[in-house]
Amino acid sequence: MRILKFWGTSLGSHEMIEKAADIVVQSKKKENVIVVVSAMSGVTDGLDKLCELAKKGEIDKVLSRLVELREKHDTVARKICKDSCDINYVNKVQEYFGNLESILKGVSLLSEVSDKTKAKVLYFGEIFSAILLALAIKQRGIDSHSYRSKDLIYCDGSYLNGEYDYEKSREQVERFMKNISLIKEIPVVTGFGGGDADGNIYLFDRGGSDYVATVLGRLVMASRVEIWTDVYGVMSADPRKVKKAILWDKLDYAVCAEFALVGAKILHPKTISPVQEKDIPVYIKNTFDPEAFGTKICSMKASGVKGISIDDKQMIFTFIDPYMLGVAGYLYDVVKVFRDKGVSIDALATTETSFSISIRKKYYTRSLEKAFDHMREHFRLSIRDNVSKISIIGDSIDNYKILNKLKDVIMVSKWAYDKSLTVFVEQGDSEKTLKKLHKEVFGK
Repeated sequence: MRILKFWGTSLGSHEMIEKAADIVVQSKKKENVIVVVSAMSGVTDGLDKLCELAKKGEIDKVLSRLVELREKHDTVARKICKDSCDINYVNKVQEYFGNLESILKGVSLLSEVSDKTKAKVLYFGEIFSAILLALAIKQRGIDSHSYRSKDLIYCDGSYLNGEYDYEKSREQVERFMKNISLIKEIPVVTGFGGGDADGNIYLFDRGGSDYVATVLGRLVMASRVEIWTDVYGVMSADPRKVKKAILWDKLDYAVCAEFALVGAKILHPKTISPVQEKDIPVYIKNTFDPEAFGTKICSMKASGVKGISIDDKQMIFTFIDPYMLGVAGYLYDVVKVFRDKGVSIDALATTETSFSISIRKKYYTRSLEKAFDHMREHFRLSIRDNVSKISIIGDSIDNYKILNKLKDVIMVSKWAYDKSLTVFVEQGDSEKTLKKLHKEVFGK
């Protein structure tokens, strides 16, 4: 059995949904399949905006945009069905859009949107795309139905960053598998999150649909998981910035997980762990060129640098105090501020009398800024924005000589288990630095 996961870019139009349906049907000829989907391109951002408009009480704009969203999906459906969609589709979509409208009206009345409510709203994008892809598969003569991952994967924790429970999820998936026939039908499952016994939804953060695919892959012991997107696989660098970037046909699980952790967009950071435990391979495939091999992620021996990744939206906080020397608790007090504000720290570099911390720029809120005001009484604090993080990724990354030719490096941080080495430079120097490093490492 295979798990096929389609990114939003692979479902962004009726033509792309038709392509995805063709890929699914061809895969079905080889073995049974379960499909997992993201929302159509741009829909999650649109739903996020609806939450903000509803919170501000701008209900007229909310209703207007809901009509546009409904028309977007209906237009795709009509083209898939050649203008003859069955009543089941119409009723199902009408019900879901009615639910979405009711939730947003409630947000507008309360003038607030909780994480619990936001998770429900954002999850609708995957519900709609699952219905559309199942519709396209049916047009090809194979029975197909949409299912919600919240009924299969049991979660708890934070509504916007949930944690799945393996044992409870295994029980739910076993029941699901007993009640369907993979020989007769192709199930299309929503990505992005799971749920609990009370019907609450827990998202796995943006990109979490990949994680749903590998969790399901582990639970049903799939032969492979395929992630269908708009790239050919994992490359040594962004090909838009490095024209001679190398496409890898194989990568080790741990190295690929590192790509995700440092901010490469190819996979969600949690994606690899479920399948790695059971040695289930993951393939990154291109929806626009289905015959291309892509990249196989599996257990293998590898060493050396495999990629260089850039994150251009970083900030660095530097804390300096000569009296830190030999005194306990300084670092703890600062890190606690980030923790209390729910902000994840990307990198950390220390000396006896100073330390620097990097975070994604989007996490620097007014609340965090205020929290550091009192710190200035104890530290000389400097903040640098417009900073780029450049991560050198691979196995046994322990050679600092590759940094010799670099100039104006702001900060260096090396991960303890030799999977990456990270440098920070001014944003304006990032592309030049990337090309210099890629040339130094790969000769291209």
